[in-house]
Amino acid sequence: MSMTDRQLLRVAGEIRQQLKQLRQYRHVQADSRLAAVETDLASIIKARRRLAICRSRGWEAAAGRVLRQVAGTIRDMPYRLSEVERAVGVCEMQPPALGDIYKDLKQADEEFDELIWQADENTLAVRTDPIELNHVFLGEFEIRLHVPNLGAMRYHNVYTIAALDPHPAASNEHVTHPHVSDERLCEGDAGAAIQAALANGRVCDFFQIVQAVLTTYNPGSPFVSLDNWDGTPCYDCGYVAASDDIHWCSCCEHDFCGECTSYCRRCDETTCLGCLAECRVCGEQVCTACMSVCPECGERLCLTCRDELQCPCLEEREDEDDTDEDQARQAEQTREQQAEVRDFDILRQAARATATRVGVDPA
Repeated sequence: MSMTDRQLLRVAGEIRQQLKQLRQYRHVQADSRLAAVETDLASIIKARRRLAICRSRGWEAAAGRVLRQVAGTIRDMPYRLSEVERAVGVCEMQPPALGDIYKDLKQADEEFDELIWQADENTLAVRTDPIELNHVFLGEFEIRLHVPNLGAMRYHNVYTIAALDPHPAASNEHVTHPHVSDERLCEGDAGAAIQAALANGRVCDFFQIVQAVLTTYNPGSPFVSLDNWDGTPCYDCGYVAASDDIHWCSCCEHDFCGECTSYCRRCDETTCLGCLAECRVCGEQVCTACMSVCPECGERLCLTCRDELQCPCLEEREDEDDTDEDQARQAEQTREQQAEVRDFDILRQAARATATRVGVDPA
């Protein structure tokens, strides 16, 4: 349903009021630019007095430093003067008459079949036809002009682009159009024309320019290229690949590109690089499902090496057992030798005692 003439007049009045505020804001900008030039001129005048003092006292090195500072200030002057000239030129622009804005709104209402006024948000909007670029269907969009923000375009987002039937990029749900991210348009070369149309109250031109940007694809500056629009992003590196080039990891259950996947050397399942680990024994890359731990030492090793008792700690324990057996044998031999010595001493003492009783020399 189109807006009534009364609604159009009311919106035209609101737009004109905002453009008058914009003109006042631009006066403030011009004053700021002039103040910067005034500061530079004051710096040059001060430098001239310092230079005169240096010359009178023969301070050549100090004079050189003063001149270098002046040279730096002078280099910035052309830019500051051009900024002043631009600001003054913009201030000369008068807000359009109420009748001109009304006619422009009327034209926009006819051009786009319907001009929508959202009173709760003070937003003026038009809707595009369904857009398809390079055989990629993107759906309809609503161009929303936030009228209260016209008075301070530099600090506020004046308009947004809302997808009515979103078909976002597979890699980023916030990108609903190659040149729209988070409802903000990458204006590209159309930026100056869009800003000029808004500043002059040419709302119909503004809607037409934005629509032209939406219906045109610039392969040099998309948020997401149309070639990768329907692809699947790699969970690891983010690369968007066609469905045939995407592999599903059976361990973490995510999609990965070919560069970020491999396979388990035990179960042969496709696995991402992050879910593979090297078995300490055989050195093979094994998935988490085929990886285990040694119940004795807790070392991570594959199931095959664990079942075949190939953990290094087993050899260490065998060496320790052999060492313990050797030590036990040596201890037993020592005990036997000691027992033999004790038995010999007992026999010798008995022989001596017998010899003494019979009067025989013990030696």
